[in-house]
Amino acid sequence: MNSSFREALGRHLLAIEERDLEALADTVAPDGVLLVMSDGNLVRTTEEFLESHRGWFAMKHWRLEVKPVQIYESGEIGVALLHLEYREMPPGKPATRQASMLTLVFRNMGGKWVMFQDQDTPIK
Repeated sequence: MNSSFREALGRHLLAIEERDLEALADTVAPDGVLLVMSDGNLVRTTEEFLESHRGWFAMKHWRLEVKPVQIYESGEIGVALLHLEYREMPPGKPATRQASMLTLVFRNMGGKWVMFQDQDTPIK
């Protein structure tokens, strides 16, 4: 499947928005993902990455707004710096908001762009 980096990035973000784990799995590197979580913890395998998203996707009372800050693409690597506005709105509880900068790094694997590094940095 030949696609552009921007198309792959769009599919990745849409899979998150739609809480679609199967679609998300199709956008990540099968041989490992490095996830630097907002608390500094590391996830190093694709399986762990997907499992961490399974629980998050099961939560139904959150929204994520994504705005591109900068996008870089070469023939082999694509990097997206995104501003995130994450909101949780649990019924009967006060809503919470957290802003962060998210860096996603994709690589071109034989014409298919896959994400292999994800770092979420909270904005204080």
